[in-house]
Amino acid sequence: MIPKQFRIHLVLIVAAVFMIIYPILNEKPDTEKAEKATVVAKEFFQLIDAGQYAESWQMSADMMKEKVTEKDWVEKLTKARSLSGELIERVKKSASYSPTAQDSPDGEYISLIFKSKYQRAESVSEYVTVMLEGGHWKVAGYFIQ
Repeated sequence: MIPKQFRIHLVLIVAAVFMIIYPILNEKPDTEKAEKATVVAKEFFQLIDAGQYAESWQMSADMMKEKVTEKDWVEKLTKARSLSGELIERVKKSASYSPTAQDSPDGEYISLIFKSKYQRAESVSEYVTVMLEGGHWKVAGYFIQ
């Protein structure tokens, strides 16, 4: 039998571990949602990699279209790709789920991180946020670092 003072400590330790681990586990998207979001991100990348920047903007979520005009989107991607060169490799590194996103309405968001290599950029991180909009997953954000 564990003495009473140690039982209290044990309960507090278990509670603390639960409070730390539960949010981490909760951020992991379920497999089906993560797969659908990844498919959408890859379709998005195919358009960008083919230089079809306007088409990539058109397939994105309405929320993204409200924040960035098609003209600005095309100009920024054209400039970024002219600096980085052709894609050599892209590998998905992680996926996380959240019911909220900064400056965005509550919903379902999956953030994907890809590690990429380009002709003139050896180590690039590409961040894609995919959201559920009207029953379909759509790209709501794309950032390169």
